[in-house]
This record gives sequence, structure tokens and C-alpha cells, in this order.
Amino acid sequence: MPPITSHVVFERIPVPALLLEASGEVIALNPAAERMFEKLATLVVGRPVGELLLDNDLARILDSSRLRSEQVHELQFETSQGRRTAEFVISAIEAEGRAVFQLFAIDITARKAAEAAARTRADAEEKSSAKERLESLGLIAGGVAHDFNNLLVGVLAESSAAREEPGIGEGTRDALRRIEAAAQRMAHLTRQMLAYAGRGRFVMQRLDPDEMLGESAEALTRMIRPAVQLSISRGAGRVVVDADPGLLRQVVSNLVSNASDANSSKITLSTRVLLHNSEPFWQLEVADDGAGMSPAILAKIFEPFFSTSPERHGLGLSAVHGIVRRLGGDIEVDSTPGRGARFTVRLPIVAGAQAPRPRQDSGAPPAAKLAGLRVLIADDEPSVRATVRRLLERRGATVVLAADGIEAEARLRDQAFGLVILDVVMPGRSGYDVLAIARHLLPRCPIILMSGYSDRSRGEGGDEEPDAFLEKPFTAAVLDAAIDDVMLKRPP
Repeated sequence: MPPITSHVVFERIPVPALLLEASGEVIALNPAAERMFEKLATLVVGRPVGELLLDNDLARILDSSRLRSEQVHELQFETSQGRRTAEFVISAIEAEGRAVFQLFAIDITARKAAEAAARTRADAEEKSSAKERLESLGLIAGGVAHDFNNLLVGVLAESSAAREEPGIGEGTRDALRRIEAAAQRMAHLTRQMLAYAGRGRFVMQRLDPDEMLGESAEALTRMIRPAVQLSISRGAGRVVVDADPGLLRQVVSNLVSNASDANSSKITLSTRVLLHNSEPFWQLEVADDGAGMSPAILAKIFEPFFSTSPERHGLGLSAVHGIVRRLGGDIEVDSTPGRGARFTVRLPIVAGAQAPRPRQDSGAPPAAKLAGLRVLIADDEPSVRATVRRLLERRGATVVLAADGIEAEARLRDQAFGLVILDVVMPGRSGYDVLAIARHLLPRCPIILMSGYSDRSRGEGGDEEPDAFLEKPFTAAVLDAAIDDVMLKRPP
């Protein structure tokens, strides 16, 4: 039987062309195809086309081509320059009374490489842009947190102190409670914004996360809707992670709150230990049987200010993402509409470590009065100085004020103090700078640092660390407790 190619000017077709038997054997290659494949026609004619093309699904492609006029597929092949890609137009034709396949090809390797490079550049630009946005948000959040929390000190501390004053009416007391609760919510919102931006002060310590979860069970039950069933299964055993306990509790509470908002009837928290990237991790799963989420919502779930609920500000899950990232862990979410959601948090385990035992109460009553105690208060915010001064003077302390770090240093060099309370961020000298000076001048003096925003964590202030750290805003009770604690640990 004469060759099929004798009826067409096959060799003169300007693009690579092949003819195949219905069974897939090569009938012919034109010169352009020989150049593309770097193979002579005499070596491949009669051989399966699978020896030229690398697609394992080639048989199915050819079968489906029998049913259509033509199909376009990207297929790969090997040459001396490595693996290449061509776009093939495949169609079934009748020739000399039998069915055959004709394939025309265009080498698109360079185009694919250019597209991949463009995608890589676009991804890199997007990541860079996202990083810049995050950095900008972090700077804004830090500035807002510093000023906002300083102002809230007066609201929260003064309202909490006034609420305990004898002789005020119950109506006034209730109003002060509402003011205090609103200030606490405002402070919580600021902390969430800082957490998303990867800013804020983390007080890292070793803790048993399963034990912390058990201690939080009652609080978690109170925060969900009454009809929701909460189940906690602690399966990790006694392991230790490095974390800020307050922020780790925030991760758990935000995930549980999110599950409760999803119209769930049941929320399950479970923990276990697993190997992740060959390292031991503590894993927490928070699963619900609620409404679930579509892929479009899942893509935005950790973005700040994104929420499907008009009553929410959209910072809860973004804060969770920021906190977990700062703790060296990762978080994943799996959800299907109508089938609930499952959030998975993983934190690295400190191998061989033991969580510290809770400090036992010494039984010694706190000092009710500070009569005769000279206290230095250094803060660049006048309202903070005024509030803290009033709270200490009500306990009998003699208060000396400093408006910045340089003035605080001058006071320390001129006078002796039994207690020093310093803001972290001040003009002239930071709180950590003044702390080092105070330690040198007054080695036995207890020192408290306070801050509305500082991205310095414990251990980053050099050898000198304060006896206590107060996160602004704080209540009068929190300030009193911190003072009582440091005075017991380091009597002046």
C-alpha cells in the first residue's frame, strides 16, 4: 500500500506534523517535526508515539479525538535541551480508506517559561506588597495602640478605682462598670490589631497547653450560645510549648467564638502530638458542625476587617493568624458549605522541657498602705502620670513625677526611691534605658515597666529586666496587685 504521505506535500508543511495509526504507531514525521523532536523519521516510524510524547494519558486523548473534529493539548517531550512543551492540534481523518490521526505542533516552551517567570514575578510582587501593607499596618497599629492605650489608662483605672469608693450609689456603680467594660473591649480590639500585624509585646513562658485548655473550659462555656454543646478532649498529654499564655488563650477563645457564631450545635476541641516537618508539634483542632464556608470566604478568612457577620469587626481570626505566626506555629482551616469547619493550630513543642509549677501563695498579706514610700513615676502622657499618682497617693505613697526618660534619670540621681514605675516608650531615654540606670543606682529597688505598646519581648532588654510589666490600659486592682507582688519579692 502506498504511503499516505504521497498524497500530500507532507514534507513541505512549515510546522511540525505527525501522522499516527489508530493504534498510536507513528506513520510519518515531516522535517519540521524531526527538528523539533531531534529524531530522524526512519527511527520512529512504526514505533508507538508514546516513545516521543511523555503524557501518560495519551491513549485517552487519542480515543477522545475520534469523537471530535479536533482537540488541542499541551504535551511534553525530551530533547538534548531538556524537557520541552508543544501545543498539539489533534484530529482524526480518513486516508486511503482507513482512520488515522494527524497532529500539528507548535513548540511553546519559551512561552511557558515566560508565563511562569511572569507568574513568579507577580507572586513576588504580591508578597512584597502584602508584606509592605502588613508593615504599614504594624506601624499604624503600634502608634494607635501607644496613644490609645495611654488614654484608656485614665478611663479604665479611674473608673475601676471609683467603683470601689464607699458611699456611691448603685446606679453610679453600674455606670462605672459599663464604662470599665467598654474600655476593656476597646483595649481588646487594639490588642487584636497588634496581633494581626505581628506587633505587640509577647511575654513568652513555658507552659502546658493542655493544662491551660482545661483551665479555660469554664470561661469558654460561658462565651458560647446556651444551646451549643462544647466538648474538650485533651490528648496531647504533658507537653511544653513556648507561648504568651494570655495570647494563646485569645487564640482558643477567638476560634471557639467563631465556631459559635457559625450556627453550630456542637463544638469540639481536641489536642494531640504529631510530627510536622519531622519536628514534634502540639496540635489543637477546633471543629464545628455549623454552616461552613465557601471557597471564596475561605480565601479571605484571615484578612483583617473581613467578616460575614455585620456585628463583628473582622479582627478575631486575623489576630489568631498573627499570634500563631509569632509563636512559630501555623494554622489551617478546612470547611465545606453546610458541613461545618475545622481549624487546626500547630505549635512547636520544647522537647524535654517541663512546665513550671504554679507559684504557691506565701500566705503573707499584701501591704495595704504605702505610707513613707517614695515612688518615681515616669511617663510622657500627663493623664497617665495623674492617674497613677492618684492611685498611689490613696495608699499613702509620696509620688515624684517625671515627664520623660531624661527627667527620670535626673530624679534617680538626686533622690532615693522605694519603688520606680516607668513607661517603656518615652522621649530622651526609653524605659529600658532608665531601668538599667535605676538598677545601677538602686540595686534593691523594685521596678515596674508599663506600656501601651512595645514590640520588645522578655529577654530583649539586655541583662536588666523589670520586676513586673504592666500592659496598658490596666485597672486599679491590677496596678495594686503588681505593686504588692514586687514589694513582696524585692522589699525596698
